[in-house]
Amino acid sequence: MATKKAATEVNSINDITTTVTIEDNKYKGPMVTVFLPELEDSGSEGLKVDQYEHVTIANEDKEIIYRIHRGEPVEIPVPVFMVLKEKYPKL
Repeated sequence: MATKKAATEVNSINDITTTVTIEDNKYKGPMVTVFLPELEDSGSEGLKVDQYEHVTIANEDKEIIYRIHRGEPVEIPVPVFMVLKEKYPKL
C-alpha cells in the first residue's frame, strides 16, 4: 500500500515596504476663544462632575469629537462655537 505525503507550500514575502499617509485632521479656519464656567461637584459620596463639554462634528467623510475644558479660556473652531452658541445663548 502506497502512502501519500501531504504537499506543503511555503509562501514567503520578504522586503516589502509600505507607506501610510497620515491625514491632518486639524481645523485650518478661524478660531474663537470661549470660557465655560466650571460645574460644581456633587456633594454626595465624593462624586466629581465631568468638567468637559463634548461636541461632535460629523459629515459624510468623518466624525470629530471636541472636548472643551471648563474653567479656562479655550480656542475652538467656528463650527464648534456655533453648536455651543445654540446650547448656551449667552456665550
